[in-house]
Amino acid sequence: MAVIVPFRGISYDPQKINDLSKVVAPPYDVISPQEQDALYQRHPQNVVRLLLNKETPQDNPKDNRYTRSAALYQAWQKEGILARASRPQFYFLQEEFSPSILPPGQTSSTSGKILRQGFIGLIRLEEYSARVVLPHEKTQTKPRADRLALMDACEANFSQIYSLYSDEKGAMGPIYKKVFSSGKPDFDVTDTEGVRRKLWMVSDPGMLKQVREIMKPQEIYIADGHHRYETALAYREGQRKKFPKGTGRETYNFTMMYFAAMEDPGVFILPTHRVVNNLENFTADSFLNQLGSDFSIEAFEFQAGKEKALLDKLLQQLAARSEKERVLGMVMKGLKKYFLLALKDDRSIDRAEPGIAPSLKALDVNLLHLPILKERLNIGAQDLAASKKVIYFKDPGEASAAVQSGEGQIAFFLNPTRTYQVRDVSLAGETMPSKSTFFYPKLLSGLVINPLDPHEEILVE
Repeated sequence: MAVIVPFRGISYDPQKINDLSKVVAPPYDVISPQEQDALYQRHPQNVVRLLLNKETPQDNPKDNRYTRSAALYQAWQKEGILARASRPQFYFLQEEFSPSILPPGQTSSTSGKILRQGFIGLIRLEEYSARVVLPHEKTQTKPRADRLALMDACEANFSQIYSLYSDEKGAMGPIYKKVFSSGKPDFDVTDTEGVRRKLWMVSDPGMLKQVREIMKPQEIYIADGHHRYETALAYREGQRKKFPKGTGRETYNFTMMYFAAMEDPGVFILPTHRVVNNLENFTADSFLNQLGSDFSIEAFEFQAGKEKALLDKLLQQLAARSEKERVLGMVMKGLKKYFLLALKDDRSIDRAEPGIAPSLKALDVNLLHLPILKERLNIGAQDLAASKKVIYFKDPGEASAAVQSGEGQIAFFLNPTRTYQVRDVSLAGETMPSKSTFFYPKLLSGLVINPLDPHEEILVE
């Protein structure tokens, strides 16, 4: 049973910060050093100073990025820049963006706006073995340690975990409709990518109870934020050791999460394309001959200056044909052609990974990783984890350009993982390869913060 509850979040006071776009930021794990600098310059109270404070050569155990975040967090509360809600509430979020942001073939909509709707609340932490909160990817030690140090110093969640639940009957629909038509939102902010986010703070007891009842029987699938969830579990264990007589209702037994229905038409997963390099004794002709035993191959020849139009056509073909067959796109150094690879049958995947779980076998990432990278190019899981021979690109044009410039030898273009595949892998207790999912749009940090006072308890009815 999922225990999902409203909470008294901490938000920027609009009387002190009149332009919220100046102080919000993407999740910490997608902020490059260049973007970190830009966010620092954007506003002296940008949330990046809390969730990803800069390191300095002078850092020491008493003065470091984590202690500086904690000092600023406390100072901004004392100055009234950050203010806490007086009553527990859910934070309903409507995100609006243009289909032009998405890759060709990702959506059939060519006009108007795409909407994603969901809400932010607290969820009681459960071990994965309880099968209430389900993961689909493995985490790494270093990011977990980093986030735990920040939580220990600041006693707060600065970012939400993005999760999915199933709502085939649309039980949350009437609630979303009522909230999003109830007048002016509490916050309305547009980010640098043109994604508009409107946030309503809802404290009506009847509506809060209704949401809790709808969500109670749900299985919750982590979409984005596995490191944050596992960090919250580790933080809870540390707090339990400090406070062994806890009741189970303390704030550290919960974490902040965003919930969206996997059936929502605004829930998108974008593909991450792969560029392979550092291959020894590689020849394009020989590689094509090898691929021909497992794939049907179509070639699309292009002329200089027309690569983009042909790449868009290839991506559209990938999307259209994915409904009936397993397909990948490809371009190789020295050849002025794009290739569409269609799998002949599943035997090549079974040969590369005997006994593979059906949920993993169905992934396009594994269509590339197993019969091609592992079998044909001798690039295994360790190489992928170490990023030794593979570079990852969100933008297919950049992936193609890397090959044309000679930075890479082969670029592979993938269709996105489907939301139901995230569910299937999670339910099977399996984990996807790294870089299998990129949920878009990313959640903004800075809309609401969850304080973790160890002496405060959460009301659980």
